[in-house]
Amino acid sequence: MSGTVNEVFAPPLGFQTSGGPVWQTSIVPLASGSETRNARRARPLRRWSVMGVPVSRSDAGELIRFFNARSGAFQGFRFRDPFTSQSTETITPLDQQIGTGDGVTTQFQLVLDDGASALRRITRPVTGGVRVAVDGVEADAFTVDDTTGVVTFTAPPAHGAVITAGFSFDTPVRFDQDTLEISQTNTGAFQLVRLTLIELEEGANA
Repeated sequence: MSGTVNEVFAPPLGFQTSGGPVWQTSIVPLASGSETRNARRARPLRRWSVMGVPVSRSDAGELIRFFNARSGAFQGFRFRDPFTSQSTETITPLDQQIGTGDGVTTQFQLVLDDGASALRRITRPVTGGVRVAVDGVEADAFTVDDTTGVVTFTAPPAHGAVITAGFSFDTPVRFDQDTLEISQTNTGAFQLVRLTLIELEEGANA
């Protein structure tokens, strides 16, 4: 079964992660010396490389088990981006506007304004890590789906009410390849050579 499992990939302590947003731009040089550029996406998809320090046999075994459980690049999972995993540094229920009440709608999608022209849809909020407010007043009569990022109110917010939220979240990713490469040092410890993670595009997160 493919899809994305609701399980977090957590590299062992000391592992180094590098990466960030990746855009897709088509660039065509013209005879005049100028160029035309076309943005092929409204939003970037992130990519990370994880490289390891020497780890114990048990840590290496956990990496292998997690990799095999995902069938390499076949199945997605959750990853806590070390650079962007919260709506703000100190989460408050006023961090991000996620909608406006119309007196009927009870469901609102968590989104994040990260500077791109299109909002980022947050589909993997951390359970217990979401705070919501209606017209600046923190609410508690709501639930959050941690596999879609949809906030559902018990009663619809009033017409014109501004809905805001603060949250921590994971990013849906998959391994870039079907090969896991682990080396053994001359001290007998094990070390991950490199793993590349690619953000998965889900629904309107384009």
